[in-house]
Amino acid sequence: MPSGKECGLAGGVDVSVPRIAVVGCWGVPARYGGFETLAEQLARNIPPNVARLTFYGQRSAFSPVERAGPFEGHERVWLPLRAQGAQSLVHDALQAATAVMRDGHRRLLVLGTSGAWILPFLRRLRPGLTIVTNIDGLEWRRDKFSRAVRILLKALEQLAVRASDVVVADNDALVPIVYSTYGKIPRMIAYGGDHIRLPESAGRDPAGPFLVIQRVEPENKADLILKAAEAAGAPLLFVGTWKGNSYARALAARYGGTQGIMLHPPVYDPDRLGRLRAGASAYVHGHSVGGTNPSLVEALFHVDRILAFDCPFNRATLEGEGAYFSDAASLATLMRQPESGRISPEALARLRARYRWQTVSRAYLDVFGLLGPR
Repeated sequence: MPSGKECGLAGGVDVSVPRIAVVGCWGVPARYGGFETLAEQLARNIPPNVARLTFYGQRSAFSPVERAGPFEGHERVWLPLRAQGAQSLVHDALQAATAVMRDGHRRLLVLGTSGAWILPFLRRLRPGLTIVTNIDGLEWRRDKFSRAVRILLKALEQLAVRASDVVVADNDALVPIVYSTYGKIPRMIAYGGDHIRLPESAGRDPAGPFLVIQRVEPENKADLILKAAEAAGAPLLFVGTWKGNSYARALAARYGGTQGIMLHPPVYDPDRLGRLRAGASAYVHGHSVGGTNPSLVEALFHVDRILAFDCPFNRATLEGEGAYFSDAASLATLMRQPESGRISPEALARLRARYRWQTVSRAYLDVFGLLGPR
């Protein structure tokens, strides 16, 4: 077990302050994806005197210096194993079991369903446990998984829904799907995007490139986007995981030398991302499954022109604003039209108000019955 020093236990805290364990991600600060960003922003937007959060993370993903001490006044506990692939089933379950059985937490915020198989056991062992689970975006529907893996993921999702007091869906379009599938109405809580930091001198460059930020996977339509940009002769800055899988590597080999197309490795540092975003004229979003994707919400805070793949989740996130494509030809057409996907200042202000982390954080406090003072 990790030592108190490595756990980053915040000394001198008021033990009367309610506690919430956050499990199911790599840890904070954000190092990987949407759940990690959510966890980090909860830490930054929930004062420790309102609720004490304990974030359980993957020890090997952070250096000893990075793991030291609390984060924004909240506790961190580091555990072995990896939070990816098959190990995630044990990694996430270990986080939950450690939080409840060893550390005595009575409120559990579960991010994802990988460790859901342990939740019924924890309920029996610890009566009175409150479990809130963000089930993500119906992972079992993703093209990258085999049929066997999809069956497993759907079973885990079903376990998570049944074992949770509250199920969180991050997109309006997910709510009826979850209800029709499981007979349980989820609480809709989206992601925030106002943590995006652009350089102070940043201004929209009409001649700037189209920007894409994603994990390069088939359901994110990377091949479609690249084909459209090449056909339209449109400048494209594509920030992605080009070494992450055979699909990504094949696209990198095919389009790596194409004029006007820049394939950029993944970037997680907010300042570096801000500099890349600052020069973009528009954002292209290819995600076709899942709920509210963080990169799409974040785009609302740095551009006023968005081209998104046409699916219910993206339309719900944007409230129908922007422009939509279904194949490479329709995206190429949109890329050639300078005003396609432009969002009015009024609509943009409305969307930005919806996706603020302070609002999101208050919603998570609310599901635990812990709303702080306004």
